[in-house]
Amino acid sequence: MNVKERVLLIAETKRISKTEFFKDVELSYANFKGGQKNTALSSDAMIAILIKHPDISPTWLLMGEGAMMRKNDSGDVSAPTVETAPATAEGLAIYKQLVNALEQTIKAQEKTILSLEGQVSLLNKK
Repeated sequence: MNVKERVLLIAETKRISKTEFFKDVELSYANFKGGQKNTALSSDAMIAILIKHPDISPTWLLMGEGAMMRKNDSGDVSAPTVETAPATAEGLAIYKQLVNALEQTIKAQEKTILSLEGQVSLLNKK
């Protein structure tokens, strides 16, 4: 399951219409259909989703690891506020994971760009 499929699962799990969900996070639903569903999701889009839905685990959203919903020490679903999340050690660790995941995505995209540039160069020589 890729990131965009996990985003769609958030709307389904929360029983929010997809139109409403994407309007709320200021994204276009068209980017989550058909072939577009297999393209990368920007960091700004992920941040918008996590801000509007703070009960969603950033680790799950980015990497598909762990549970979708955050849980507190007693096992209850918690929704930390955006203002308090970075002040905790757990919040900082989550943000570091987010940065690392985004850096990996950037590196992978840079490799893809170099490969595509090489292919274009070869095609231009023909």
